[in-house]
Amino acid sequence: MDKNKLQKFRRLLLKKRSQILERYLKKEETEKVLTEQSAEPRDLEEYANIAITEEILAQLSDVEIEILKAIDDALERIQNKTYGICEVCGKEIEEERLEAVPWTTLCIQHAKEQEPFQSTPDLRYKEYFDNLSVREKPASEEEAGEL
Repeated sequence: MDKNKLQKFRRLLLKKRSQILERYLKKEETEKVLTEQSAEPRDLEEYANIAITEEILAQLSDVEIEILKAIDDALERIQNKTYGICEVCGKEIEEERLEAVPWTTLCIQHAKEQEPFQSTPDLRYKEYFDNLSVREKPASEEEAGEL
């Protein structure tokens, strides 16, 4: 991979790491607010909301820690000039895959082969955001009108 592309992916990795760290800081703030709110919940629904939010925040940390490690590994591979090489077949990883998942170590073919057998950080991170967007959609027209 040429030097300009490596720099492009380095910047992309640093941007993703920055986004994750920003979300982590916001998570810390949210946990603080939840702790204060949970001291005096008003009803069962509020208890449920607090519990669900705390569970989501805990999962977020685990997934994001994995992604941060994967990003650091990818930055190291850039320095070692091994970035963008599939760890299974040794061929160059497709540029569109690296743009979508810049920390990946697998080409498209090998990622597809491993997904049914192994939950990769790439897949868990995508699933997290897919689940998040589903929860943000109103469940009914009545809820949509309330927004």
